[in-house]
Formats: sequence, C-alpha cells, structure tokens
Amino acid sequence: MYSIKQVSELLDIPAVTIRAWENRYKIVTPTRTEGGHRLYSNKDIETLKWIKKQLDEHNMKISDAVRLHRRSTEQAPAAPFPPSKGYEGLIDELYQALMNLDAQEANRMTDLAFSLYDYEEVFHHILVKVLYKIGGEWENGIITVGQEHFASQFIMNRCTQFFRIFPVNPALPKVLAFCPEGELHHIGLMMFSLFLRKKGHEVIYLGPNTPLDGLSELMKMKHVSLIAVSLSNPRPLDELENWIEEQLKSEPSLKVILGGTGIKSQNRFDERSVSYSIGMDWDEWYRGFM
Repeated sequence: MYSIKQVSELLDIPAVTIRAWENRYKIVTPTRTEGGHRLYSNKDIETLKWIKKQLDEHNMKISDAVRLHRRSTEQAPAAPFPPSKGYEGLIDELYQALMNLDAQEANRMTDLAFSLYDYEEVFHHILVKVLYKIGGEWENGIITVGQEHFASQFIMNRCTQFFRIFPVNPALPKVLAFCPEGELHHIGLMMFSLFLRKKGHEVIYLGPNTPLDGLSELMKMKHVSLIAVSLSNPRPLDELENWIEEQLKSEPSLKVILGGTGIKSQNRFDERSVSYSIGMDWDEWYRGFM
C-alpha cells in the first residue's frame, strides 16, 4: 500500500489532482488509516497510470478517459494467467518479451505482476528468476550479449524505481551499498538495499564494480554507519576484509553486512560489528543485528 505522496512521486501526478479525480470521478477508492490518511493499492496505481497515459499521449479529456476505462473494465476479458499458472506464466511471458527486446510488452507484463502480487513477491519470485534464467542461457551461448544486457538493464531499472517510493527515516542509520571492483553481479545487493529502504534507511547505492579508494571520505561526508557489500566472486574478499578492518579501527561503531555466494563466514571480526549473511532470513538478521 502506498501513501498519496508516494503515488504522486511515482506517477508524477500532483496529489491535489489525484484527490480531485477520486472525489469527482470515483476512479480509485483508496483505503484509510486510523488517522484518515489515504492508502493506495497496486491496482489503484495502475488505474491512475492508465488515466494519465490517455491524457498525456492521446490528449483525452479526463471525463472521456474515465468513461473509457470503466467501459474497458466492464468488458475486460478473464485474467490472462489463471491461478494455476501463477509465477511461471508471468516468468515465461516476461522472458519472451525481453528476448524480443520488446520494452512495451515487458513493461506490460511487469505492471501486471505488480498488480497481482506484492512487490517483494514480484522481485524474488519473478524478476530474479527471469534474471537467473537469462544469465544461465547467456553463459551457455543460447542468447546474445545484447539480449542479456537489455534484459538485465530493464529489470534493474524497474527495481530502482522503488527507491523513490519508500520514505526515509532520518533517525535510522545511513547505509552505503556496493559490490567491490571486479564484481558485476548486483541484483542481490539491489534486493537487500530495497529491503533496507522499506525499513526507512537512506541507502547510498553505488552498485557494481566499485573501487575501495575514496569510500572512506564518502562515508564521513554522508555520515554512513552501515555498509552492505555483496560478492559472488571470492577473489576480492581478502582485500575487502582488510579495508573493513581499517574502517572499523577509525570508526568502531560502524556495522557491516557481507552477503553473496562469494562470502564465507569467518571469525575475523566481532560479530557485533560484521555480519556474514549466508542465506539468512533478512527480517531475522535485521532484528538481531540492528
């Protein structure tokens, strides 16, 4: 569920306009918190997005767009994916759209996924599965590098949109998230960063292939107190741990979370400062470490 401020930022529609459409045309029906604040569902967001598209791209009047939407809803065919197909149907269709380099169809399938499932379900059970499938087929020479790059960039772009939605709690520790130099696989880091953003943390996301030089100054400038690092390639681990040791000496209150298949749990650091997350439930880790 999303606040009116989050919906406004996501769709680039002024909050006053959303309220006007709701009050005059009843185009969406958000629920209310105990305090009376509006909460919008994924379905509400899709409806508002569709209305805005008609106004922006087809110069349609709001009344005509609402009328057309209601007519299409009344005549809408059955859902394209029966419950028995679930995630797999969406995975197959999104995969095919990406292999065809069809951004419009890929966006349609992704929008459908978000309308059917919670965003975390979409990330973990659909988008990540599609990425793994594409990565494996690229390594086996089944698809081209162009197809792999297009698909990876598309999915990462859809994920990063959520950084704009979740509100930041300035009282919570600021996070620096990166993959060290030489590490290009960062979907796991992106998912974990979104988990922290949903908790209210400000996350400075540097992404893949990040040199360690200069990070200390950046951390001081932004008052970072938690570092999240992901590795699938174990080769940079020794250099990374030496760097972490230096950071802990200069800032003993710093906390570090290390994850990814290239990380092996060790006893080099005090477990109160450094957590090696190997397949750990993130909520469980958060409760115990934060």
